[in-house]
Amino acid sequence: MIYGQGGAGSNLGALAEAADGQLPIGDTGGVPILATLTAGTGVSIASAAGSITISSSESWNNITGTSSGMLINEGYIANNAALVTLTLPATAVIGAVVRVVGNGAGGWLIAQNAGQTCHLLSSDTTTGGGGSLASTTRYDTCELICTVINTDFVVKDVNGNLTVV
Repeated sequence: MIYGQGGAGSNLGALAEAADGQLPIGDTGGVPILATLTAGTGVSIASAAGSITISSSESWNNITGTSSGMLINEGYIANNAALVTLTLPATAVIGAVVRVVGNGAGGWLIAQNAGQTCHLLSSDTTTGGGGSLASTTRYDTCELICTVINTDFVVKDVNGNLTVV
């Protein structure tokens, strides 16, 4: 690969032959280098000759029943005419995410396990099984991030006015 080095004349240079998955990456004030992309949390990168595939490990679950346990790094669509109760995962690492989107007329409720608390701005749920977050309208959404291993979840994004118990 040929690149310009700036200035007058024939200031051209060449990069070495790239291995599978390598791209030229800029280096401010320097010569571009060949490097590979780095996957972040929940992302995987697979390289082959002439291709790079970037995938997300998050999946979405359409919940048509009235209850379901939740898994980390997954999303849930509450899709029932009755209330859908979704229980937080009992184990979660810092940074783990769960998402809920309302679709059914019954709305949704996020239930907690023993020792768990959810934090929404200055409001906290009751710690343990008695605490919960719930939608107030059909299409409310909520994204929670684990901030203390297994026990604390902070609401990062919300659309709607949640009920905090």
